[in-house]
Amino acid sequence: MKQLKLLGQCLGMFLGTLAVLWLLLCLTAMIPNSAIQKNMLRSAENYTRLDAFEFTKPAQLPSVADHYADAILLNVAWNMGEGDPAEASIATSYYDGEELGENAGLYYTVTEGTAPNTDYTRYWHGTAGIIRLLSLVTDAEGIKTVGFVCFCLLITLNILLLGRKKHWDIAVILLLSLALVRVWNIRLSMEYQPCFLLFAALLPLYLHLERKGDRPLLLLCVLSGVATAFFDFLTTETVTILLPVMVVTAVRVKEGRSITLKSILFWGIAWAVSYAGAFLAKWTLASLITGENAFTLALTSVGERFGGELENLAEQPKSFFSALLANLTMLFGGPRRVDGMRLILGLGISLGVLFSLWYLLRKAKPRKGAAVLLLLPCAALIARYLLLNNHSYLHCFFTHRAMVSMIFAAFMALWLNIELPNRKKPQKRRK
Repeated sequence: MKQLKLLGQCLGMFLGTLAVLWLLLCLTAMIPNSAIQKNMLRSAENYTRLDAFEFTKPAQLPSVADHYADAILLNVAWNMGEGDPAEASIATSYYDGEELGENAGLYYTVTEGTAPNTDYTRYWHGTAGIIRLLSLVTDAEGIKTVGFVCFCLLITLNILLLGRKKHWDIAVILLLSLALVRVWNIRLSMEYQPCFLLFAALLPLYLHLERKGDRPLLLLCVLSGVATAFFDFLTTETVTILLPVMVVTAVRVKEGRSITLKSILFWGIAWAVSYAGAFLAKWTLASLITGENAFTLALTSVGERFGGELENLAEQPKSFFSALLANLTMLFGGPRRVDGMRLILGLGISLGVLFSLWYLLRKAKPRKGAAVLLLLPCAALIARYLLLNNHSYLHCFFTHRAMVSMIFAAFMALWLNIELPNRKKPQKRRK
């Protein structure tokens, strides 16, 4: 009976979250394009002067700004203002600019009202609603700045919350983990920001609800899964589940409170089912509204991300594991997706330092169980890279940031299993 009640609560959370988010998207679609035309035009003109992908630092793939994705998102956002708001928010499409490219497509869409020619119903494009709202007051550059400032403020709030709970060590490890994936680079593109913003916005709720038991966290994971599918563009989606769960795990272990692998597994399943369910809901609604089978187009796109050849790419993947190796390489910078020497040196030095610290400072009574609880969920991230190998390899310059969860898990597992030496104060001589 309790299980059925919990299942009903999860279903209610799923439907309620999706309904509220879709309603908000419809409301932003009601904003007339004339009200946002000035700032949209400024954005479109700016993107005509930019390449699809821009190295903001010479020969550093992790510094690439994805203007291609942002131009598509702005194009979708503009087309949401055409026709019935509910239909326009579901039957999403854009003009691809044909031989001139997506950046030019955005310009002709805004200036000449060129009709869309590319279906894009496979995503919810919830971020497009945020763009329409912010375009009332600023352009794309301003939107990126607003997003990054909000992230910084939210992270500061989380650091203070952890500090208030006497967990400054967890706060420092979280900041260090974010720094090692160069989180400041999310300011380079609107598409880089949603998952990190969701993580930072939901973490205070995780820290509050985890003290009320496991069930409230299950409902929060449902909300997180739906919101991630709604706002994200398939970038670093695992950050919204792995990182907050790892922070909760670290807090409970430090405070000597119960947490089990079973609970973590259920949280992950709740998130994954909600995430997939939100996509299925989008494809179902798109099929009903357009009268066409949205599942066929969506699943075709999914298949391309699982495997197949990557056209017009000089660095073709050499094996099934190239995607994982490429994302690991990005942690150490460089101009190539897979750089064997850089990867060997980077991983060798990093793992060597971690092992040396553990060997020299290990506790007499180690917390092996805590290390397992933190490190085992990282298998989900590895599976993501391997299953979506084409996507993970091609877009490693931003998908690698999801490794913030793995880095946090490794540092936290080490910290919980070492102890710093106590320096005894020299005794004063008696006169």
